[in-house]
Amino acid sequence: MNLRRFLVVLAIVALPATAQEPLGMVLDVQGAVSAPEAGKAAKVEMLSYLRPNMTLELSAGSALTVTWYADSRELRFAGPARLRVLKDRIQVVQGSGAAERALGEEKVAATKSPRLAQATITMRSMSVPPPPGATSGPAPKAERPKPAESAPLSDWVLYASALEEAGLKADAKAVWKKLAAERPGEPRLKALAER
Repeated sequence: MNLRRFLVVLAIVALPATAQEPLGMVLDVQGAVSAPEAGKAAKVEMLSYLRPNMTLELSAGSALTVTWYADSRELRFAGPARLRVLKDRIQVVQGSGAAERALGEEKVAATKSPRLAQATITMRSMSVPPPPGATSGPAPKAERPKPAESAPLSDWVLYASALEEAGLKADAKAVWKKLAAERPGEPRLKALAER
């Protein structure tokens, strides 16, 4: 097989993977929020990724807070609502628009990390090693200010993600425990707090 043909085949094989890159992450879920797919409605959990063509349904009284990677924003939606994740935005099909706030690229960078994705599915007995060059001491490479106690839960998720990304597992675990206590029904928070 010549090089040109190989590259064409490689591009075709890689296309579906590229098209499914996450566009954002769920930072907070309150109430019933689901993602119907193929006739089934899966519960939307904190720390799950937003993918292209995903549909989100928020019941009355529910709320969903997400990051949007493209322009480093936080979006908060209130139910009842039906949303559609497009490659360039979240479309409100039914319900009210989002309350938005700018976060800055450095705050959402940690939620893009494969380390956090791996941490959310790592079994309790396993640990995620720090990235090369990271320290486990109290002074991380890119220190993030600790949120105020009254800060929204999404700020604490971003903070814990930044600690995780910096390789400060013990500090991150303490924050994950705090968040898991506030949201005992969130299995991913529980897994992060117990690992």
